[in-house]
Amino acid sequence: MLGGRDHAAWAATAAAAFESHCRTGDEPAIGDFICELGHLAEQQGLDFPDEVHRKIGHWYAARHANEGDILGPDAAVEVIIEPRWPRRAP
Repeated sequence: MLGGRDHAAWAATAAAAFESHCRTGDEPAIGDFICELGHLAEQQGLDFPDEVHRKIGHWYAARHANEGDILGPDAAVEVIIEPRWPRRAP
């Protein structure tokens, strides 16, 4: 099984490729990359917040696996999206 370092290296390669194509400048490429992955998920018919929720649980479980806890992939992860501006009536 591959470890987190292998996966992090692959993610770094993907983020670097994204940054070189989009020229994100001083902005961290990871944030922009995550945003664009949301658009890709929508195009593929996926529920992006649900995917993020599930995978953050997986990341958390892998990160804390050595602590002896049995966390499982859905370890108390909550994603809340709240608009920062007032919504207008349709």
